[in-house]
This record gives sequence, structure tokens and C-alpha cells, in this order.
Amino acid sequence: MNKGCSKILADAREFVKAKNTGIGRVIEGLTDALAENDTIREVILTVSSPDVVYERLRNRKKIKIKKISQSFLTSEKTLSDLSKTGIDLFISPYPKLPLFGCNCKSIHIIHDVLDLTNPLYRKRFKVLFDGWRLKKALKKADLTWYDSSWSLEETKKYVDFIGKNPKVRYPGIDEKFYFKNNTNQNDVLREYKLQSGYILVIGNGLPHKNLGVLLKIANQLSRKIVLTGVSRKNQIYWYKRYPEHIATWINHVTDDDLPFLIRESFCLVQPSTVEGYGYPPLEAMACGVPAIISNIPVLKETTGCNVLIANLNNPKEWKDAIEALENKDIYNNQIKKGLKWVEPLRGRKGWQKHIEDVEELLKSI
Repeated sequence: MNKGCSKILADAREFVKAKNTGIGRVIEGLTDALAENDTIREVILTVSSPDVVYERLRNRKKIKIKKISQSFLTSEKTLSDLSKTGIDLFISPYPKLPLFGCNCKSIHIIHDVLDLTNPLYRKRFKVLFDGWRLKKALKKADLTWYDSSWSLEETKKYVDFIGKNPKVRYPGIDEKFYFKNNTNQNDVLREYKLQSGYILVIGNGLPHKNLGVLLKIANQLSRKIVLTGVSRKNQIYWYKRYPEHIATWINHVTDDDLPFLIRESFCLVQPSTVEGYGYPPLEAMACGVPAIISNIPVLKETTGCNVLIANLNNPKEWKDAIEALENKDIYNNQIKKGLKWVEPLRGRKGWQKHIEDVEELLKSI
């Protein structure tokens, strides 16, 4: 493959207005890194609406934005048709490939198989269809990226097959998550009616986020718990179960404001019962903020255990861990460990392994 002549098509339908997801972060960071690579001539992002594309990906010479239908079947057909138009590589940020086939080399990403295996979700009718698409993609894709060794092992348990070319690749962390004191953050705090020093929780608030273990102790803590990214529907779910709790709920934080809110927090907590990767603890560590995670294998893997760890079903352990950080020596040591761990994942260097994989695939064309 000659220098600068490869065309990559990427499914970017994950970009949705007022919705920041881990998969969206993966598309953003990977696309940015691909656009800086000499072997790539063009990266085409397929989206339902051009105005949802992250600002730093717009008006870039190598990045083209293509609007496709919001209809499921029509968009799937469009992706298949586009893969016939001189595309060298198709990248799917999901565990699936276009429903009507992919006509070029392909990569897909498995963040987790939670929707297929977790008892809270697996009774959905959609599970059968998604499971079929996962198995089909594993057989067809030229490369399968896993966000963690845990997600690879979970896939193996579910399917007994991990793809013909599986690789574990940890996603990079955006450079906007950095350790710096910034007095201008007061404006952001006022916008969200917050004062610095709160306990921050980031996530969609679905049952597997296990917010109950925090809501049980919310009224016992000297610091306020702030939960961000939880929809009104999911807030109601938790209010019904813990009606007496005192906490602050923010259903949406803009992508630009999120680093500010992390930096102004006392610590970040992630009590999930299951995850595929777990961006929030890593983003907190990159901002110089200690994190506390549940004792599940994937979070221990991706953080390197450079965090405090609590039993996911033991509210007292979460309270003790939060209060332990009030000790300045413990607090500063956690900051130091976190910053060291995330340094190789920062910015474009965090995507270097992904780029090397892409280059290797393109050489075979």
C-alpha cells in the first residue's frame, strides 16, 4: 500500500447530540490519530447528523463527514454499499459489522458482551439478534480489538471463539483530561450549581452501575455526591429504591465541561458490577484526582490497581475508602500513582498500537 493512499470508512453513528459515551470517545480518539497518519489519505465518518461530530474532527483535511439515514435497515444497507466504493478498511466501534455485508477489510471492537450475558439485560428479545451479529462479525472481521483482557475472556466464554485475529488494545485518553489548577473553572461550577470538593460519579445510571451502594451512604458522608450523565428515567429508578438519599443529579454534562468537573472533585467513584473498560477512573487519574473502583476484574485490570478498591456490595467499604482519602498523604500518593499509570495512554500516543495494527492490515492489500 503506497503512502497516503488508503481510505478508511468508520461507523460513527454513536455520535449523538447531548450524549457522551465511551464508544464515542473511542471513535473520536482513534479518528484523530488515523487522520495524523501518513499512510491514510481519507477517513470517512458516517453519522446521522453532521452537527454531532466532535469539534476537533471537523474541518480536518483528511476527515470527511457523510450523513446517512437514521433508519436502522437503510443505514446498514448504506454502510454495506459504501464499503464497495474504493474503501480499503471499514472500522466498526461495535461488536458487529454491516448487516448486509462488508466488502473490504474490516475491524470491529468488543468493549464488553454485557447486553448478552448480564442477567439484568439478557432476557431482551434483541439479545438473540445481537448474539448472531457478534458471532458473524467474529468470523468475518480481519481484526478484532478488545478493550481489555477481561472482555476477551468474557467473549470466549459466551461464544467459545474470539476472532481470527484478536488483540487487546486499551483505548487512549483525551489530552483534555490533564492535571492542572485552573481558576477559570469557577464559571463551570456556577453553571452546574456546584462547589468544589464533591464526590463524583459518571455514568448512565443503568442498574449495572450499582449506584445503590453509594446512595445508601450518601447521607452519612461529609461531602456531597454528584452523579452525572444519568437520564431522568434512570434517576427515577434510583429514587424509587432510595427515596431518602441526599445527592445532586446532573443528567448531562457537556464534553467540554467534563474535565473541569473532574478536576474540581475530591474523588471519583465507580461502583459498577460490570464494565468493558471504564473510562471515568482513568480520566480522573489523568486529571490528578483519586479514584475508587469496585473490585471487579476489568476495572482492576485497566487501572492497574492504582486506585482504592471497595467491595461492590459493601457500603461501609465505600465509606471507609472515601474517608481514607481525607488523609493528605494517602490522597497525594493516589494522585502520584494515577498520573504515572495513565501517562502512556495520553493523547495520540495512547492510540499507537491501534495505528500499528491498521498499518499492518493495509500492507496486505
